[in-house]
Amino acid sequence: MSSKSEEELKIIKSRLDYKDKNFAIIEDWMIPILTKGNKIKWRLSTMKLVISNIKVIAEPKHIVSKLAVCDSKFIYENSNYKDFISMPYIIERIINGVSSGIRYMDKLIAWGITQDDGAIGFLHVLPEYRKMGYARDVMIDLINKVRDENKIPFVHIEEENERSMKLAMSLGFKKDRVVSWFEIE
Repeated sequence: MSSKSEEELKIIKSRLDYKDKNFAIIEDWMIPILTKGNKIKWRLSTMKLVISNIKVIAEPKHIVSKLAVCDSKFIYENSNYKDFISMPYIIERIINGVSSGIRYMDKLIAWGITQDDGAIGFLHVLPEYRKMGYARDVMIDLINKVRDENKIPFVHIEEENERSMKLAMSLGFKKDRVVSWFEIE
């Protein structure tokens, strides 16, 4: 949801009905307005980081390739966010989004996909392949592919996720604002 003013957001809220319970990419100032009279069932807060188009990014050191629909089950099974995603969503993002993966001996070991809002996400490296530069290369490939579509690369990262925050900042991403996803009862 996007709004620049409290008045506009109140108008938007007045047009919602009782079935509208899920909210995405909500800034902190919006939460009291959208939840007034309701309890929050669950909430996921992240930092939005953006990289400017003038920041030069190196090329990946490893071979990267687009993901395939047949990768979706493996991606889901290895996700830390099963409560927030589904197999159909992963398939839809592989088909309609930007994706990148690294394989070792035909096994998918690192990947990333853009979310439905355009954010670079789903970044994951299998534990036994971490600290080898694979996450960095997947991110570099995704940044370049997003830029090729004339879009500005951005990510949403939980601030407690120190490794991902450090990686994003090292690539030139800058903190923008806190945004949340939540469901009301």
